[in-house]
Amino acid sequence: MKSLRLQKHWSQEQLAQFSGLNVRTIQRVEKGESVGSETLKSLAAVFEITTDELTSAIQNDMRPSLEEGTGASEKLSQKSKAKEKVRHIRYFYTFSAFLIAVFLVFMLPNYNQGENLGPLITLFLSFSVLIAGLAVFVFQPFGEEWEKAKIARITRQQNEVDPSNSEH
Repeated sequence: MKSLRLQKHWSQEQLAQFSGLNVRTIQRVEKGESVGSETLKSLAAVFEITTDELTSAIQNDMRPSLEEGTGASEKLSQKSKAKEKVRHIRYFYTFSAFLIAVFLVFMLPNYNQGENLGPLITLFLSFSVLIAGLAVFVFQPFGEEWEKAKIARITRQQNEVDPSNSEH
């Protein structure tokens, strides 16, 4: 209702005068508190709308404040998830660089004209498996995003095959 009042450029006091109601009653209505049917009828008459339209306007005015509260906590949650993801990625690159440096600095000089080739290949493959395992953990190629996309694609395919299914 507040949006209707503001569209008319009325103060709460003016609306109270026009409707014959108390300013406190106007404030209660705008807060979404319960009011009587006579109050709704008086306000609807002033705005020249039905009581159903007024009730709908009151509910619409209350939605943004509820959504803002959940939206703020959702944004905070997304931000903390993003920070955690960045930490994992940084750890991945640091760990990978460390393993590559260890291999190049300590292992490669022990090549000895192919004499230690077997152990070097084994160590190289071990380091590669460690890096690949950490990459799967950090980048999650089959994580939530992949799962959501897969579900959406399968659902879309099912709806294309059986169009009557989407109507029910």
